[in-house]
Amino acid sequence: MNRRKFLGASLLGPAATLGLTSALVSPQAMAAQANAQRPLSYAARHGLLPNVPLVAHTGETFHFYDDLVRDRIVLLNFFVVGCSEGRCPTTNANLRKVQDMFGDRMGKDVFFYSVTLQPELDTVPILKEYAEDIFEVGPGWLFLTGQQTDIDTLRRAQGFVDPDPERDRDVTLHSSTGRLIDDNKNRWAMVPLATSARNVYTVLNTL
Repeated sequence: MNRRKFLGASLLGPAATLGLTSALVSPQAMAAQANAQRPLSYAARHGLLPNVPLVAHTGETFHFYDDLVRDRIVLLNFFVVGCSEGRCPTTNANLRKVQDMFGDRMGKDVFFYSVTLQPELDTVPILKEYAEDIFEVGPGWLFLTGQQTDIDTLRRAQGFVDPDPERDRDVTLHSSTGRLIDDNKNRWAMVPLATSARNVYTVLNTL
């Protein structure tokens, strides 16, 4: 580059350089960079929201905290598709009513995440049928699977754990309680999902 071209380029200043950088970097990469620069919430910093990888019934892969929880109001529950005690169908049917109550706020202000406790059985195609054909879930509600160790890490971090190791491994003893998280305000709550849909809606809406 000759001296005249060099001086001309230098006069473009930081704004031109920023524009060039923006053009070369994808919006997704810029969003990821912005997220990385923001402080984590109290819960995330203390290991209560492990950033484990999970796969949704839609086939998309997410990191639990970065992609699903950060800056959001979330209801999280654990279930199994082949639940023989009837708790999971009852609680998910109840959540379906709560989804209707939130209407178009689902996927914008409020998010539901149902995580299987049997990932070796509840594969993505099975979750897709369960979510879309049986419960007709809409935007903002994902049924999630992943590696057993990652799901166990998430479950224990959320307090869904039995001190007896044998009972802890028994998925038939799973709870029908949901964890409510407001990551922005660092607010947490628990709600029994077998209670009335109106009660679940009220607790979540006032978190």
